Amino acid sequence: MLTFLSTTRKTGTLAVTNGESEAQLFFDDGSLVYAGSNQERFRLGSILLRKKKMSRAQSDRIDALMQGEGGRFGQHALREGVLTEAQLRDFLKIQVSEIVYDCFVWDGGSFAFEQDGTHLPKHAVTISVDLANLIMEGARRIDEWEQCLKLLPDKSVVFRVVVTPRDEKITLTADEWRILFLINGQRTLEELCHDADDDAFHVYRVIYGLLSSKLIEVVAPPPSETHDDTNTPHTKPVTTVSGDATFRQPPAQFSGESTLHEMDDDTSLLVSSEARLSYADVVRPTIAQLTITSPDSGSRLIALTEPEYLIGRHRDNTIQLSDPGVSSFHARLYVGAQGYIVEDLKSRNGVWLNGERVYHATLTDGDRLHIGQTDLTFAVLFKQ
Repeated sequence: MLTFLSTTRKTGTLAVTNGESEAQLFFDDGSLVYAGSNQERFRLGSILLRKKKMSRAQSDRIDALMQGEGGRFGQHALREGVLTEAQLRDFLKIQVSEIVYDCFVWDGGSFAFEQDGTHLPKHAVTISVDLANLIMEGARRIDEWEQCLKLLPDKSVVFRVVVTPRDEKITLTADEWRILFLINGQRTLEELCHDADDDAFHVYRVIYGLLSSKLIEVVAPPPSETHDDTNTPHTKPVTTVSGDATFRQPPAQFSGESTLHEMDDDTSLLVSSEARLSYADVVRPTIAQLTITSPDSGSRLIALTEPEYLIGRHRDNTIQLSDPGVSSFHARLYVGAQGYIVEDLKSRNGVWLNGERVYHATLTDGDRLHIGQTDLTFAVLFKQ
């Protein structure tokens, strides 16, 4: 369709629809000059957030200004000092490109072409992009998307971060690290696409790259509680330390701002260049200890020097607990970006941190974990 409109030097608007998703592609004498979409993730503010060009607080402030004073997001971003004039134009061009490329990976839809002028919006910032490059990039994305679906066919699969990567010198973009630290052994692939606040194609591509690089692995189904070969009784419900099962999962904190380079043409803006961070840049060395206190066995101290510990009743756990309220494989303790992280392995009675139920949380000095009827006190001895 793009080739036809180009070779026949058409001027007008191509409207494409796929379910609730709609996009408008504007042509001038056969050249694609602008695009618009009804999808929230293609708003300028959403793109700036994903590109780490502004904070959530700045976005909320600009949204409030738009509601109170009117105007467009880009205008307020300039006035608030979030963007320069040059950066605004570049990001508006990136916005157009992202809309176009999203259409390439649709699995169906309908289209209609209106040839009575382009009717560009007044705020439109037109692009100048070589059509051959645009089609080649779109074809590449289609191939990658189909390949991703073949290699990751199960959207209900759950991944976990590998504690010790094969190569600690591997470098990722700040955006790839952001997605990596959303992987917590609980979220399905479908949930990762939703929580990443990004398009599924991009998330699949990043997940596939992380899996190929052996930075993540598939979570195997937990052993059945009714078939473990320990002599301890099966898990029984216990009274939790708090009646309010609050999910607490603080966002990962890591550095790395998107860098914007001056480009000679708009085609090269379609792939942004970001600061690259290594595993060593992101993960902080931590030496800690865990004091375990239970009603039956008293207290014991464990020095945490390994990258990973499994906690539960089964004898294969690194830290074995005889508490009947503890599942066979109850929790996992491993080194993450900011230190040790506790992860609930879908236990029956849960993991409680300082009185709040958690599924995945970074531990800080003095934190108190409650598992079954056992208390675990975390203390940091050294942290870089």
